[in-house]
Amino acid sequence: MIFQLQQSISAIYVLLLILPWNANAASDCTQDDISRLSVSNCDCRDRFTTCPTTCPIPNACGTSFGKLRTCNQGCSECNHDCDACNLYFGGLCRCLKQQDCFHDSNTGSWTLLHAEDLITTPRLLPGILELNQDNGGWKLGQIVQLKRPHHTFANGALAMNSAAARTQEQIHIHVCENQGSAFRQYIEQKLKPTNFQTLQDTGFSAPFFKAKVLCQAQNLQGSADFEMGKLIFNYMSKLSQNCDKYHLGAGLINDKNGFTWGCVTQGGGAEELFCKN
Repeated sequence: MIFQLQQSISAIYVLLLILPWNANAASDCTQDDISRLSVSNCDCRDRFTTCPTTCPIPNACGTSFGKLRTCNQGCSECNHDCDACNLYFGGLCRCLKQQDCFHDSNTGSWTLLHAEDLITTPRLLPGILELNQDNGGWKLGQIVQLKRPHHTFANGALAMNSAAARTQEQIHIHVCENQGSAFRQYIEQKLKPTNFQTLQDTGFSAPFFKAKVLCQAQNLQGSADFEMGKLIFNYMSKLSQNCDKYHLGAGLINDKNGFTWGCVTQGGGAEELFCKN
């Protein structure tokens, strides 16, 4: 009997040794940790799941692509493990923890993520409708085009998808190089930038993009000073209260003559227009 008891105790002891016990294991970084830039004592999530809820867009304007646990909360703590918040609890968290992602002192907390194709902020902002007049992310994107290796002013573009088209529930700007952009070729060949000192319809149409595209052009002499935040805010304030604002996307693109074109569209998928075609 004593021998059997000793065997049992020995087996339990061995099991305790081989199990991955870690009394000092850090907890996952929370939304509060990330928003306060305080991630040194927590772990960034590396696993996410397809959450169960397809969230309706207000006014019966469709459904969002990003699935969540709790709708209308963005990437708050209740949605921390959702694929639609991977950008916030994964990519951005790792940038803050490793302190090696590009940012600029003139653009606040906006950060270029490791792959250098997305810009976001630790502030809890679901998307374009919550941007207000904040221009920090757009300014950082212009700085990236002007200063970062593998990015160019001549071929660079920035894009922000609409509330109806986005797949991530944390605000982000796509940063891309698109030398063969159909829209860039159109504005270079068909339009005079001096006719677009205020926001005007470009008349652009293509099989992949049928929605109206309005732009304003400025020759900024190679600076990063186009006020996209203000342009988006002013345009959005004039939209009707139906579904229009939920399909509002925006982009910034440069032409071969040194002009920067800030654009808005209600086609939703601005990334398709500025970065993919």
